[in-house]
Amino acid sequence: MRWITHIALAFFTVKVVEIAFLVDLLESHLAYTVVSAFAVLLDVDIYLKKWIGHRTYTHTLYSSIVASTFLIPFGLKIALVGFLAYFSHLIGDMMTVSGVKLFYPNQTVYYLLPPNWRIKTSSSSEFAFLGVLIISSMLIGYVVTEKAELTRIFELSKENDVTVRLSWIENGVIHDLDRVKVVWTDYKSKIGFIQNGKLKIINDEQILNVEVLDFQKVDREIVHKTVRVKELKRSVWRNKLIISYDDRDFLGTGRDLYELLKENSSKKVRVAYVCSKSSPSSQDLERNTLTLTTFTNLMDSLSQGLHSIVNWTS
Repeated sequence: MRWITHIALAFFTVKVVEIAFLVDLLESHLAYTVVSAFAVLLDVDIYLKKWIGHRTYTHTLYSSIVASTFLIPFGLKIALVGFLAYFSHLIGDMMTVSGVKLFYPNQTVYYLLPPNWRIKTSSSSEFAFLGVLIISSMLIGYVVTEKAELTRIFELSKENDVTVRLSWIENGVIHDLDRVKVVWTDYKSKIGFIQNGKLKIINDEQILNVEVLDFQKVDREIVHKTVRVKELKRSVWRNKLIISYDDRDFLGTGRDLYELLKENSSKKVRVAYVCSKSSPSSQDLERNTLTLTTFTNLMDSLSQGLHSIVNWTS
């Protein structure tokens, strides 16, 4: 395959893994650089034909693992991105008429497609495949990604405070927030955040763009407190999520509850609100755990796939 097809396949592969495992991998300029470089790194052997030959040592499963380990100092996510880009090159070459000796110097050649479907380099079939990759990547970017990111928010929100960048539409007007914390979700289609001291809930049909910026593991507890209604308009209550008052169901901030009960501003009410306690060091641990879990799950899927390829080839 040509270099541009390998790069397109690498980006497509990384995006599929992001969606499948609910993890952000392409979150820096370095990540994009690594994808592009590692997608074509294998073909350096073209210039080393006198010593190792083309599609030999560089086109093996173990070389993808070795090469990506050199990226570990830049972070586990970057190393995973490098591995995926490198391995996607092997996937692409296994779709061609030449195949790949995946465990060289073992001479067994592995293919992913039946003989009549295999792609010839620079042929019309390769350009058609490139077109499919580009269109599929666009569809992932514009259609699938937002749903996957929302699903990721639901999962993270169970044990974390999640901060997002958000764009949504309401009454024909587009609204943007560069940074806002998700304070509530129904874990299905809705998220809630505090805007101007009031709880704002929007559904997935309103969301134009959402991106997780940060998350931190927290321990949540329900705190009960008796206060006068007029106290609820104070700033200390603007960012508290109240879930009940006087044993009545309620969902909103202190300001929301004040607007509801302000006619009896001197009345005392017993409110229940959510209190989050975070650990300063938990965020990095959570990120590394997520990346390691992603890598472990990915390797399990990869081993199963390779086992199927070996059985099918043999």
